[in-house]
Amino acid sequence: MTRGAFVLTSFTPYALECPPAPTYELQALVKATEKANDAIVLAQDMGAEKAARLAKRAVDRISQVKGWFTYYVYRVYTDLQDDIHQARFDMEQAAQSAYSEASGSQAGNLLSCAVDDLLPYDPMPNIHPMDHRLSCIPLILTPGLPKPLPKSRRSDFTGFL
Repeated sequence: MTRGAFVLTSFTPYALECPPAPTYELQALVKATEKANDAIVLAQDMGAEKAARLAKRAVDRISQVKGWFTYYVYRVYTDLQDDIHQARFDMEQAAQSAYSEASGSQAGNLLSCAVDDLLPYDPMPNIHPMDHRLSCIPLILTPGLPKPLPKSRRSDFTGFL
């Protein structure tokens, strides 16, 4: 995403401009947590409970980092990179949900900018959540998909998982 210019994002049908991402991972975690906490309040006020719940889960993953010491401890001795990825993933899905459930609120914009802050520090930035509505496509619209294996053959592959 180009910073400072109006570009289309994956979250909105219009141009959204976020402030520049922090230059350090610690700053990005703190800023994303602040934006997500503000978005949680806005989403709850608009009745977007799904977005608020996803944002809370994201904040819970990264809220243990409060300063340089806790950042060092969690960075060296825990899997902070996975927590950043999961938090970004949850915030991205919460932004999509906020845009669909609370379109008049700024919750989606705040969550999108929080995602934008975490994106440079995410070890898997190209993985994005899919909206649950995509799983509701009728089978008649999916002619090219292979048919599922019969139950007897499915058990042959369980050892490889």
